[in-house]
Parts: sequence; structure tokens; C-alpha cells
Amino acid sequence: MNNHRIIRVAVAVVLLVTLQSTGHGQATDTSADLYTRLRERYDIVALQQGVALVPRETGSAVRMIQIVNGVVTVDGETPTGAQLRERLGRDADLVVQVSYLSQQQQRELAGGAAGAPASAPQAQTAPAIERTQVTRGDRVRFGESLTIGATERVEGDVAVFGGSADVDGEITEDLAVFGGSLRLGPQAVVRGDVSVMGGSLDRAPGAQILGSINEMGRGRGMFRRGRGVSNMFGPFWSSRGSLTTTVLRLGLLGLLGMIVVAFGRNPIERIAARTAATPLRSGLAGVLAQILFLPVVILTVVVLAVSIVGIPLLLLVPFAVLAVMLVMLVGFIGLAYQIGRRLTTRLGWNEGSAYLAVAIGVVAIGAVTLLARLAAFGGGFFVWVPLTALGYVVEYVAWAVGFGAAILAWYETQTRFGSRRQTATPPPAPSEA
Repeated sequence: MNNHRIIRVAVAVVLLVTLQSTGHGQATDTSADLYTRLRERYDIVALQQGVALVPRETGSAVRMIQIVNGVVTVDGETPTGAQLRERLGRDADLVVQVSYLSQQQQRELAGGAAGAPASAPQAQTAPAIERTQVTRGDRVRFGESLTIGATERVEGDVAVFGGSADVDGEITEDLAVFGGSLRLGPQAVVRGDVSVMGGSLDRAPGAQILGSINEMGRGRGMFRRGRGVSNMFGPFWSSRGSLTTTVLRLGLLGLLGMIVVAFGRNPIERIAARTAATPLRSGLAGVLAQILFLPVVILTVVVLAVSIVGIPLLLLVPFAVLAVMLVMLVGFIGLAYQIGRRLTTRLGWNEGSAYLAVAIGVVAIGAVTLLARLAAFGGGFFVWVPLTALGYVVEYVAWAVGFGAAILAWYETQTRFGSRRQTATPPPAPSEA
């Protein structure tokens, strides 16, 4: 019995040694193919006790994969086998194969000497370049382009506003380009994050980005950080989505304006007359009312809360807030009605309806914002950003003037009503002596 156990143990040991030897042989034989497959998707960087894989795809959800002493970490975390397959997909098998290699084989893999074909251009790695020109501190450029040569190293952040950047050297911190394009040469190394807004990113094979990649450029939708965020928010916050949202908002305001005109034509005309007579006074009144609105609401809530009688009245505070919002909407519609009526008169549509005047007025107030949304399709960063800001200012002024005009029209109505009531009261007859 003991002899049978010894034989079984010996056979198991021999099989184990044979499998290990076969595994190492396969890793060595297929190292060239492994190198080629890895270089299609990753930049391979040699570490002291392993290698690092940096995704070459722009906007990848993974920043860096490290394989040190056979242990795989993804963005600083050590995943399980299932988690690794979930995050990397089909690339998980490649990473596992690299983890089976020895440190010498991994160094050869990073150096491109693991039997890769000499004719394949991706197997050739550029020689290491010594960074002799060192700049300590941040480098910032406004309205001009920036070039960082292959022998330069910037120990700090790099930012370019209104220009392009051409980087072949090394940047130890973050790199940001606003309103221009970024080109990273094959020897470029950026150890921080890379952000490009209003332009494109051209990344050559071999360029290393150790941080994240953030893009908001031509044809890429809005700001994205990784694949998941891009898929979630990119389609909605794109230029097309912004234009659609603006059109729907103005259309809703026009529809509400027609409803208000249908049920309250006289108040709308009084507010429109007030905006035409005293636009500056109406605007100041609207801004002052907006500034005082929140303090007045807070003070009212506090006063009602500290008094036993006023506690039930707290239920009316939300309705009061809704009433103020309704006054703002009516005031805005009154201003839009006034603007639309003037435009229809200029166009010779003297018999134009009030509904048409409101619709034209709403479109006229939001015209700058619409123009900014259309300019965003062209990618002109210095065109659509100022237009967007100007559009918001125009709309805010319209809301403030309309709000103030509604308040002044209501005050004027109350004053006239009070004076009429006093006039209607006959004076007492004189008493006869």
C-alpha cells in the first residue's frame, strides 16, 4: 500500500514539473506574438520589478496596469480574477500571460527584444533620450502656441490658452490645452492628467500618459473622463443636446406665454406698457426684488416659527414662493409681448395677433443663446463661449425687467384703486347750526 502511495506521489511531482516547464516554454515561444498583441493596445513601460501597461486608446477607463512580482494591479487596486476580466474584457488574458513571465522576460518584453519581428515597426522602440533642458515651475501661454522639445523636462504644470501645444519632452505634472490642439510625440511623457478643450488630441505611438485623459473637443461631445462617463453623459451634454434643450425651453416659454395671454390679456398689456415706459426702473426693481426675496422668506419663516399662532401659516410659504415665480413668469411674458409687438410693427404686421407677438418676443430674447448653440457645432471655442455668456446675460436682464415691471404695474394698480375708492366716498355734509 505504501509503495502505491509513493508511486502516485512521484507521478504527480513529475507531471507538475512537466507542466511548469511546458508553460515557461510556451511563454517564451509566444513572446513575440504577445508583444505584438500588447503593442496594438498598450504602451509597455519597464519597472524595477515588472512592467506597466498604459492604454493607448484615448479616453480609456483604465489609467495603468502594473504587473510586479506576478501581482496585477489596475489603477492601484488588486482585482480578483473575475474583477480583472470584468474591467479589461478580452485583454485580461494578455495581462495574465504577462504575469506568468519572469522578470527578465518582462524586461525584454518592455524593450521590444522578446523575439519580435525586426520588420514590424511597432517592435522598434526609440532610444532613451536624456532630458538635458530642465525647467522648474509651471509654464503658461496665452494666445500663442508652445513647443516642448524631446530633450526638455518641465517640472510643473503646463497650460496653453488660445493656442496649440507640441510636446516631445517630459512633463512631471498636468498638461492642459484650451482652445487649441495637442500633439504628443513618440518620446513625450506626461506624468499627470491631460486635458484638451476646444481642440483635438494627436497622440503618437509610444507617447506615455500616466494620468487620466479629459477631452472636450471638436466632434467629441462634452467633457468626458473615461469611457463610462462619456457613454453616460456624452450624448446628452453634446452640442446637439444643448441646442435641443434650448429649443424646448424657449418653446415651453412661448406656449406658457400664449396661455397667459389667453386668460390675462389686460395684465400683460399693462406690464408691457410699463416695460416700454420705464425699462431701467423696472430692471432695478426686479434685481432688488430678487436680492431681497431669499432674506424675506427666511425672516418670514423664522417669525412664523417662533410664534404659536404663525406655525400653521408656514404651510402657506411654498404657495407664496410659487406665487412669486408666477409673477416672474407673467412679467417675462409681458416683456416678450412688448418686444414681439414692436417687431411685428416693424415688419408691417399691424394686424398680428397677441399670440404671435409673444412667440416672436420669446424667440428674440433667446436668439443669442440659440446662436451660441449653433456656433458650438463649429467648435469655435472663442465664439460660442462668449455668445453663451452674452445669451445668459440677455435672458437674465429680460427676466429682471419683466419681474420689476410686474411689481410696479401691480403697485400702480393698487394705488389707483385706493385713490378711486377714497374719491367715491362723499364728504360729510356740514352741520347746520
